[in-house]
Amino acid sequence: MSILDFIGQKEVIGRFIDQFRSGMASHAYVLSGPPGIGKKTLARKMAQTLLCLEGPDSAPCGRCRGCRSFEAGLNTNFFQIVPETRSVLIDQVRVILDDITVRPAKGRKVYLIQEADRMTPQAQNCLLKTLEDPPPYAVIIMTAGNFESLLITIRSRVVHFRLSRYSDEEIRMILEKHGKASPEGDPAVVYSEGIPARALALSGNKDFVKTRELVLSYLFDDEKDMADLELNQYLSANREALADCLDILESAWRDAMLILCGKTGSLINSDKSDKLMEYAKKNSIQGLIEKIEELNGVRSQLRRHINHQLAVDLVTLALHK
Repeated sequence: MSILDFIGQKEVIGRFIDQFRSGMASHAYVLSGPPGIGKKTLARKMAQTLLCLEGPDSAPCGRCRGCRSFEAGLNTNFFQIVPETRSVLIDQVRVILDDITVRPAKGRKVYLIQEADRMTPQAQNCLLKTLEDPPPYAVIIMTAGNFESLLITIRSRVVHFRLSRYSDEEIRMILEKHGKASPEGDPAVVYSEGIPARALALSGNKDFVKTRELVLSYLFDDEKDMADLELNQYLSANREALADCLDILESAWRDAMLILCGKTGSLINSDKSDKLMEYAKKNSIQGLIEKIEELNGVRSQLRRHINHQLAVDLVTLALHK
């Protein structure tokens, strides 16, 4: 597949192709964006384009030795670094520095550093020496969740591509490409938040469907006492369901706020619009904002590794307010 057939990120791909075909490809790129947005996938497609031995107008051709060896994982001019621990270490970067001095017999050398924002300061300073005086045949591509975590001296010497979230239509195209049906109102699309990896994880996920039905039924039920124990026990026994529960609740409360503002055309839970209309009438915008703030408080505590059962109890308590 050509990089031009890549679904989404057309602005980023257009800028890269323009640079590449004009002979002005940078010696270093950073692709940034949230987890699951496709940084590594696009970075590898850029690498294959750079390593194609055909002319720029047809790269990647998929037929030349460079393309075939890349697809087989055997291209000796492509090197990849991933974090071995929680960080990318200086010894890993030194492997690049040792290899980059050797000119390839033909074409370019391309280096991919995954999660480059996890490089230690020592590793970044080590890489900086190469970025300051790169050989003309080498291109370094990095992925990063947080571009600003890189040293400013690194950031000033690279071309930065910030990947944008995908549209619902692009998410559906990605799901279909992976053989997953995507009907109108598919929760995998509306809850993906424009992140392909999340859409793929949710598509056909019966556990997520069950969690959503249980949480929304509980939310819309005026008599919560009987359902209280069921929801608490379900979330207690299913640790993975708690994060989904928080997302589902936030989406429902945001939908209710949109309804109160008279904007019903972009509801996330559009299949539950009748129930949402009834629920919105019983709440105020300020009250819904406070509920979302409570949820964000639970999220913050979860990031600090709060006890799971305590988090479940806090969510259940918030639902009663």
